[in-house]
Amino acid sequence: MLSFLNNIFSKILLSCFLIAVVPLTGFIYQIQLNESDQRQNVKQNLLQALDVAGGKVDNWADINLRNTRFLSNLEAFRSMKAEAQVPLLIAAKESLDWISLIFVKNLNGDAVARSDGKLLQNYSDREYFKQVMSGQKMGQQVLIGKLAPVPLHCFAIPINKSKVGEKRVGIITQCSTLLSISDYIKSSSFGQSGYTFLVDNKKRLIATGDNKFKLAQNLQDFSSHPALKLKDNDLQILSFEGKDRVFVKKTVGPDWTLVIQQDYTEAYANFSSSKSNGLLLIVFTILITLILSFIVSKNISSPIKKLTMIADSLSKGRLTGEVPGKFRKDEVGELSRAIVRMAKTIEVAIRRLRERNEE
Repeated sequence: MLSFLNNIFSKILLSCFLIAVVPLTGFIYQIQLNESDQRQNVKQNLLQALDVAGGKVDNWADINLRNTRFLSNLEAFRSMKAEAQVPLLIAAKESLDWISLIFVKNLNGDAVARSDGKLLQNYSDREYFKQVMSGQKMGQQVLIGKLAPVPLHCFAIPINKSKVGEKRVGIITQCSTLLSISDYIKSSSFGQSGYTFLVDNKKRLIATGDNKFKLAQNLQDFSSHPALKLKDNDLQILSFEGKDRVFVKKTVGPDWTLVIQQDYTEAYANFSSSKSNGLLLIVFTILITLILSFIVSKNISSPIKKLTMIADSLSKGRLTGEVPGKFRKDEVGELSRAIVRMAKTIEVAIRRLRERNEE
């Protein structure tokens, strides 16, 4: 290795290569900076879309909760008298398009009044009822409706005997279809591969922009989905279903999780294209540099090597051989012409020496 670096050819070649590599190193560093900027841009775009979609879900949940809490504070509901409650339940149901059913239960889970006037039954086996009876301020459950096979969000609010008292006399429950949320989630698409999905507090899919899922049939378990293990508002690139995808998530509404995902290749399409072009430019520049360095090095080192051999021959008294590079205009040409003059001088000196010896 050291012997290779000792000759002028390798030194010139290495010098030319290093001169080209220095700016290329800066170019590579710039690509890395652009990658960081692109990642931040992708994150900001997805987080902005996440906030918009999350705001829609939060607003939907807040309207439902306010509506039910308002009813629970009315005297008609504290009285637990069906004849006073039914007209109000019907009016409340008609006020919001997505409400499927509002009904009141006593502490045994028996329905007292319904907004649809249908048969009263016992609801003590429902999760939302058990949650309120265990002391929680609100119970909730997402299930598939029996009358209409669509996802319903049912949440229950306790009815207290008085505004200041904590004694519970009943529970009011509102069940709302998730169709409006589903329609919005489906419309929140990104390019060809990006879409949004929503899971409930049990990590079951309740709304999605992916048409392959049939929410009316069942609530699919999404607890193993890798995106649900991420921190809120933290962009991550994960391998899922054989592809690299970009994910962001946040907690919304009544302890639900909203996720936005997009294929990595599409999310970073612009950067990937510029990065590929940049890398091709780097490779092309290195190849051209090596070729030009080789040509330049050969053009300088070869004549010098030949001139060195000629000079060595002259030192030994051998004056034959053509001196290369005599007509070059650079320093190699000057050296060649100097050797020619030196050869002539040595030749004259030798001839005179011979002539003297002959005398």
